[in-house]
Amino acid sequence: MIEFDKLDEFFKRKIIMEGQYNGTYYDLHLHTKASDGFIDIKFLKSFLKEKNHLISITDHNEIRKSVKYFEEESINSIPAIEIGCEDGMEILAYFENPKELEEFYKIYLEPYKNKYRMAKSYKSWEYYIEVLRKFKTHTSLPHLNGYAQKNYIKNKKYLEEIIKVVDSIETYNHALDKVRNLRARDLREKYDLKATFGSDAHTRFDMKSYAKLENNEIFEELKILERAKKLSSIIGIGGKHLKYTFKK
Repeated sequence: MIEFDKLDEFFKRKIIMEGQYNGTYYDLHLHTKASDGFIDIKFLKSFLKEKNHLISITDHNEIRKSVKYFEEESINSIPAIEIGCEDGMEILAYFENPKELEEFYKIYLEPYKNKYRMAKSYKSWEYYIEVLRKFKTHTSLPHLNGYAQKNYIKNKKYLEEIIKVVDSIETYNHALDKVRNLRARDLREKYDLKATFGSDAHTRFDMKSYAKLENNEIFEELKILERAKKLSSIIGIGGKHLKYTFKK
């Protein structure tokens, strides 16, 4: 289900210990309290302790925790951001160097953040793709077959254009069902790209559930039950977005 063998060398060479890449806990898409998540450093340290791991903090149009947690010795991470474009398209951008992520953010994203929508900015996907070429990055398109406005297959007529200029497609997103993830995998195969994958976690529960999947302890039927339990966290995430809107 998770395409470990399609992960780019950009990520695999950053694991802590030598060994099979599918023996490492990879989570390349998760959110902290800096955006719409509830995950903090205390939990991450405890959760990742004694795990051979590689994670990326991909907060919406925000880098504070991604840069800060990169400096934590006990956390092996790649500095990253989930860029929200003006029309709602999102791009996961992973950086070789945290200083470059900071430069990108301060010059090319922060001045154009949408004051009322946490996951949007006032610049197009073409703008960000062009700017990212200035840095050592790896780009991936998340949740292509997501729900509602995040169903880019349905909502973005230019999808083929952007697929042709990124490095990877997220072929497993733990917030989506099997059929939706398989559709993303089909597109990855069609365009012969690499793959990324992650929990898209906003809560501790999300990360724990995703970890069970990586350990082959959870099946699709169980995910249905877990989604029912997740309702309270979804409400909480929505609350954070509303709070952001009214705060501005």
